[in-house]
Amino acid sequence: MIFSQLKLNKKTSAALAGIAIGAASLWALSLWQDIDSEELLRMLAAILAMLGGLALAAFFAVALLKLLIAVLRRLI
Repeated sequence: MIFSQLKLNKKTSAALAGIAIGAASLWALSLWQDIDSEELLRMLAAILAMLGGLALAAFFAVALLKLLIAVLRRLI
């Protein structure tokens, strides 16, 4: 993989490759549907913001569950 030359972690390189593939897919879609490049960048930013929001929500859900489990263990 091209990211192995950069000495990146496998998960990091997989995430970067996924973002690159997503960007390339959006670029191909914009060429096919004749979408402006500014609109394409807005779509990419919106998708990345949505994924970031989902990751943040998952982080908070896991943190809340761990906190609840810790509180329940202290009560028992």
